[in-house]
Amino acid sequence: MAGLAVNNTPLVPSNITESRIANFMSSKTIFYRMGIHRGLWTLRHSGSPHVEISVYSVPDLKEAVSQTFQKVTQDERKYGPSWATHWFKIDVTIPEAMNGKPVVFQWNMNNEGMVWSTDGVPLQGLTGGDGQERHEYIVTNIGIAGNRHSFYIEAACNGMFGVGDGAFVPDPNRYFSIEKADLVVPDKDVQDLYYDLDIIRGIAYNTQDESPRAREAVWVINEVINEFILEDRKSIKKCKKLTKEFLSVNNGQAKGQHQITAIGNCHIDTAWLWPYDETKRKIARSWSTQIDLMDRYSKYIFTGSQTQQYEWLSELYPALFEKIKSKERTGQWEIIGGSWVEHGNGTIKNTLIREPGFFGFQILLLPQILKQSGCDYFFTQKLSWNNINKFPRSTFWWTGIDGTNILAHLTPAETYGASVTVAELTKCTKNHHDLEYSNESLLCYGHGDGGGGPTPAMLERLNRLKDVDGLPMVKPGSALSFFEGIEKNSRDLQAYNGELYLEFHRGTYTTQSLVKYGNRKSEFLIRDVEILSTMATLLARTTKSDVGAYIYPSNTLEWIWKLLCLNQFHDCLPGSAIGLAYKDVHKHHREIISATLSLRHQAQSAIIRLRSLSGNTDSKSQQGLVVFNTLPWNRTEVIAVPRQETDWTGQQHNRDKHEYVLVKNVPGLGASGYVAHTADIAAVDEEIGAKDHDGGYFILENQNLKATFNHDGQLISLLDKKTPDRQLIPNGAKGNVLQLYEDVPVYWDAWDVEIYHLQKWKPIEGEASIKVVSEGPLKAELHFRQNISDKSYIEQTISLTCLSERLEFDNVVDWHEAHQFLKVEFVWDLVSDHATYEIQYGALRRPTHYNTTIDSAKFEVCGHKFADLSEANYGVALMNNCKYGYATHGNTQRLSLLRSPKGPDENADMGQHKFKYAIYPHQGHFNSSDVAQQALEFNVPLSLRYAEDHEVRSGMVLKPLFQVEPSTQIILDTIKLAEDNDNGKILILRLYEAYGAQAHALLKSYLNIKKILISNILEDDTKNELQRVDDTGSFKLTLKPFQILTLKVILN
Repeated sequence: MAGLAVNNTPLVPSNITESRIANFMSSKTIFYRMGIHRGLWTLRHSGSPHVEISVYSVPDLKEAVSQTFQKVTQDERKYGPSWATHWFKIDVTIPEAMNGKPVVFQWNMNNEGMVWSTDGVPLQGLTGGDGQERHEYIVTNIGIAGNRHSFYIEAACNGMFGVGDGAFVPDPNRYFSIEKADLVVPDKDVQDLYYDLDIIRGIAYNTQDESPRAREAVWVINEVINEFILEDRKSIKKCKKLTKEFLSVNNGQAKGQHQITAIGNCHIDTAWLWPYDETKRKIARSWSTQIDLMDRYSKYIFTGSQTQQYEWLSELYPALFEKIKSKERTGQWEIIGGSWVEHGNGTIKNTLIREPGFFGFQILLLPQILKQSGCDYFFTQKLSWNNINKFPRSTFWWTGIDGTNILAHLTPAETYGASVTVAELTKCTKNHHDLEYSNESLLCYGHGDGGGGPTPAMLERLNRLKDVDGLPMVKPGSALSFFEGIEKNSRDLQAYNGELYLEFHRGTYTTQSLVKYGNRKSEFLIRDVEILSTMATLLARTTKSDVGAYIYPSNTLEWIWKLLCLNQFHDCLPGSAIGLAYKDVHKHHREIISATLSLRHQAQSAIIRLRSLSGNTDSKSQQGLVVFNTLPWNRTEVIAVPRQETDWTGQQHNRDKHEYVLVKNVPGLGASGYVAHTADIAAVDEEIGAKDHDGGYFILENQNLKATFNHDGQLISLLDKKTPDRQLIPNGAKGNVLQLYEDVPVYWDAWDVEIYHLQKWKPIEGEASIKVVSEGPLKAELHFRQNISDKSYIEQTISLTCLSERLEFDNVVDWHEAHQFLKVEFVWDLVSDHATYEIQYGALRRPTHYNTTIDSAKFEVCGHKFADLSEANYGVALMNNCKYGYATHGNTQRLSLLRSPKGPDENADMGQHKFKYAIYPHQGHFNSSDVAQQALEFNVPLSLRYAEDHEVRSGMVLKPLFQVEPSTQIILDTIKLAEDNDNGKILILRLYEAYGAQAHALLKSYLNIKKILISNILEDDTKNELQRVDDTGSFKLTLKPFQILTLKVILN
């Protein structure tokens, strides 16, 4: 046959051809000089006179440029230690050989750095090392021989992922050397050929290996290798002709092909293996680089989230911030996300609303919260990390616990740090679970976690992959355009109803216990401040006196909210950052708690002062209490007088000499006065006691409960005296059993607790010395100390007040373990196939069995203030004041208390911890109980002010600001001034239905209300108003199951 020749070479086995191709394409092989990488850069020059380096070690550029830099050679010294900063002044002179050519500076110190102009503008980031390297900075596109160019490099003594070892534990003494400081010229033809081959190699080995297209790809690369002679330009052109012809074959009709929208991003952990201050530099390094790439690739679109990072940038790098604003206006920069940071969303509540971290999306109210915050779409890839079950959907409607649907997409590429490879494009098709409904995927590409973002190589691949036969079609685009395309092009999508439970990183519910304590305490203190400050502001408006002036602390509250939200970032709150990061977190929590306590005191003082001005003329000498209640129902409780050694009833004092007294009917969202030595604070005659029973048993008893403990402090009997036949502990079982589990995960130490940890544990018992420390009559207490090991111990005080229906356990733990997990277990005489866990603004049922792998994967779950196990007519709630990890299996409940991982913080959780948990038996199933209210009371104590003379008086000091009647299902959670409050005339209320049933109630207030608008989380005005019932200030409320309702109260 004319023109068709015989191939006289032997057929090469496919595995040998693959190895030949790998050697040719590799930058690290003994055959490097025979491969293509040798030709990517040419005309290399280093050292004087073409590259001159000088250094000055100071923290910032402004100080550095005013100093004398010391000249150094490339190999002269090392730079450190960890986290230090060194400024290099780089002076380059263009060699004659580079005249008229593009000139690039290559720099590698195996660390992170940023190039600055001589006038102080950040130009781009540099990343040393391999894997996520970014070594090149373009000096000039057209070099002029002899011209001198100067710039600075800010070198941070840390890598992209900190300064850690394999367990991420930081090395405080890392030092870095200048491995490369060269001028080079890119060989555009060879680089162009390399990017073509990169794509073709992917088609050869990352699609269907035996398809005609894949086998042709192998042939093309092999022919290129046969043809390739670096020094022969004709050879390079022949090679390019081969690759161009192969890649020019397109898919034909686009409609039948999978469509991929590619969006650039660089996930920057706001803190993780580095502290916050290093993140601020990472942002500038990463985002300045992306601005540079946008200038070079006009169709490139990048997206960035996390409002906190934009605020830092605007404050620290204003010139760069202006560039980003410009790119956003032209459509190349997309701002997404509705939160201050990418938070750890399993553990937060109020801030989840304020923001419109753990990992995963246990928040089944997130669809409702997003919708009320103006967010229409939800995107994640986290569920691809599941280590037991594969999530069954890719593009779907996520249905929240309240019935709200939101359009959701889980990228089938299973990463937010894609590199735009053939393998990733193929994965988008193979892993897409909903192709019959939606033939589109979102590909998020760019180096991430430590920042960095897309590289020129990724963008070169993207340009070549738009429409190549045998591959999905891919185009650059925004996240918004992708979701709009789904809405336009998809068939009716399936719905997924339930939590998006991440089967991974379950240890983050417990790790870094002190951080979780600080978060919970801060959230409730801020809530107190907003409510009390609103009360004081409204009271001041009605009191015409300079002495009574009070100004709502809007600016301080905004600062506090931002600081709290910052520390809910998804490596800070979950407990997976380095110790250096937690120095900042603990400091911030101390600042928040100090500031909120001060603000609360100021608001209370203003209320006491204003009320004394408005009517208390009694000048006699007296002492007493003003008690503030920020929960929306009346409370009667035993409290400890703030001042020591009072003798108001003389019935009982605690060990710190504070007197216990009973305060009755403290009004919800109000305050009452209690005068000493009057009927306000009377002695109690309730039957209560703690006693040492014959036989080594110890009993706590009041009119509601009778609890019996053994010598180890374990609960062996619990009787609800309202239902005398209800013995809650089965025969032979126990509660309050402390347990120590071996906790060695597969890899992610701080993050993970694995399913097999349940197989290896021991009870902590045998060394306790329980004793009665208080017999009542107001509060009965037992106390014991138990060694956990020869390094750790727990002290526990078990208490019951004269009126309480809760049995409380107050703990102090001195903890010095390694890879051990401390839990407490209760076994109940109850039968239920589900337990109910509090989540943000609602509650969620989960199975109590291991019937399927989906059930057993939830061996450790996230909850907030309580977990409840209920039969149809009775149940028990396990409550806490700062814990988030639970497990319920059969009739056994466990609360996770402390972990002891050794990386990335080798000292995680070491030291002293204080925390509380409680048991609350109740009539009825959870859905008809008051568990949510009891858990709030356990977490929000009454706030007390000792007062004297005219500042204290009997009776109501401040009547309820608002009341919800009945208060059985609807909880009024938030009261604050609106962001736009018209000089204190507009309030925001936020309520929610807590039990999962439609609720009807009346909202009442003594305020002079003009109208109440139904608003949203963003406090937008709507056309809907609450219906006024009568002229007494009552409005009709109707909430659907688990509905969050935001109201805008307009005052006259």
